[in-house]
Amino acid sequence: MPSSNSPIDKIISIQSFESDGKLKLLRGYIGGGFQVNDDFISGSILLAPRDVQQFPVSDASQLTLELLASHIDIIEPELFLIGVGGNPTHLYQPFRDYFKKRAIGLDIMSTASACRTWNVLQSEGRKVAACLIAII
Repeated sequence: MPSSNSPIDKIISIQSFESDGKLKLLRGYIGGGFQVNDDFISGSILLAPRDVQQFPVSDASQLTLELLASHIDIIEPELFLIGVGGNPTHLYQPFRDYFKKRAIGLDIMSTASACRTWNVLQSEGRKVAACLIAII
């Protein structure tokens, strides 16, 4: 397992853009974690534009609305990304209903796609949050 600041091998290419240096950008991902800015974070994560936290799930089947709800209420994003590891295998209808009721856009995709999408949305200055399940 890489040390907390060692580079990882799946680097995500991002364009440069103006920032105050506090935005949380995904620099890479590898089985078991993510490189956010210059730090490696082991396990699944919750991301907000200027915050990252470990998230206690290792598989999409463990994902619940209860685990996400308190974070959603604090962040109040206009769009929420969920990276479920591999490609989504079902519709996640309770999640879609929950986010629709709160007028928050929801996009559920593979973790790799969610990582790329996160950086694009950050470069656009969007108010986005994400739950990314680590790829093992």
